[in-house]
Amino acid sequence: MNKMTQAALAALVLGACSTAVFAEDDAARGGYNPKPPVDWSKCNTLGCEKEIPITLDIKKKCVVTGGQGIVLSAAGGTQTTNYSITTNTPYVLNLQTANAGTSNTTFVKHESDPTAKVSTTIVTTKSGQVAAVGLGNSNHAGEATDVFTLKVTNAAVSASQKAGIYNDKYLIKAYY
Repeated sequence: MNKMTQAALAALVLGACSTAVFAEDDAARGGYNPKPPVDWSKCNTLGCEKEIPITLDIKKKCVVTGGQGIVLSAAGGTQTTNYSITTNTPYVLNLQTANAGTSNTTFVKHESDPTAKVSTTIVTTKSGQVAAVGLGNSNHAGEATDVFTLKVTNAAVSASQKAGIYNDKYLIKAYY
């Protein structure tokens, strides 16, 4: 054989062997692996694909704002206040009074003598609706700010009505 061919063959054999030895040493030490495993299940003749999910979880939320205290007049009349309920989901609105529950014909009672009472009438309306919102449970679409008006009416009290402070509470609960 020609000396040149022999030298080329020897260089080729020795080079390949040394590369194999070095590669084996790197693998044994946990060295660099230039080609990560390929998931061929997502590949076809057009290429490869992968889906990465993107999610956002928004919790249910409800905020009740407004609704100043109502001070009734001994001369009688109607007093009002507005409040709003902002939710990001449909909700059930439960309206009650502390003294009469779900009856809109209620009363304020004397703070130290529960037998002394003054009758009141409560009417709640929702902005954009003609009909009143009754006390008790009512369903609402939510996902908006709903504005409500509370009207409390009382007749003039007699001169013999017991002196003192009379109270009731209008109770608002919104739940899902």
